[in-house]
This record gives sequence, structure tokens and C-alpha cells, in this order.
Amino acid sequence: MSLTRDEAAQALGMKRREIIAVDRVDGGYAVTTHDGRRTLLDRHGAVVAAGDLLDRTGAAPAPVTPGHPEQPPQAPRQPDTTPTGVPDGNASDVMLWVGGDVERARTAAAVEQARERPRTGLMAELDKLIKAAESS
Repeated sequence: MSLTRDEAAQALGMKRREIIAVDRVDGGYAVTTHDGRRTLLDRHGAVVAAGDLLDRTGAAPAPVTPGHPEQPPQAPRQPDTTPTGVPDGNASDVMLWVGGDVERARTAAAVEQARERPRTGLMAELDKLIKAAESS
């Protein structure tokens, strides 16, 4: 069974036209979006890794099967980062970088607060992580 562009779009909360390619890789699928970002989905369509984290997994597209056109190779996109190392991208990139690390969450929150227009959803996620760590 293969993950379709429609299923990949749904898993990533995007429109179908924003999905450029869905490539089979060991353990799942590498999805390339319109902005050049790659996201690794497991075989059930759940997000496993994105951006530079995906590149560190070593996930490479599976061999092309007959009847399927080969996608042109794309250079891996390295996310821009702030001087503190916090990715200067979308909120999901920041949360992937933070992971469960409370110090990274604090750093990301400080960087976000310094923005002209801090993203409220991202701040809520970071605050939740920080407060959970402080209460334990």
C-alpha cells in the first residue's frame, strides 16, 4: 500500500497541491512540500521527523518501481536558525528543535517573545512544556 498525495496533505494539514512528492523510504514516506521542506511520515501517515532532523535519519527514497516516474533530486533544505540555534521557520520546526528539552523551550520562548509579532500558538505550546517541567 502506498501513501497518496491526498493522505500526505491531510497528515500535514496542507492542501493537496502543496505536496510535491511522496517517496517511499525505509519505515515510511518522505513527503516534499511546495516550499522544499521534507517531512518523514511513518507507514500509517503519522509525522516522525522534519527538516534537518529528517536529514540526520539518513532516510533516502526507496528505489523507483517500474511505472512510477523518478522525481528530480532536490538539495536538502537547511532551516535558517537564529544565533541561539532556534530554527527561524514555522512553529512545527521550532517544536521539533525543542523536543522535550525545557532549556530549549525557554530559549525558543525568549526568541519568540523578541519577535515583532510573537506567535500565540507557539508560545502556548512552549509555556505548557515549561510549566510541566517546573511542576514536576
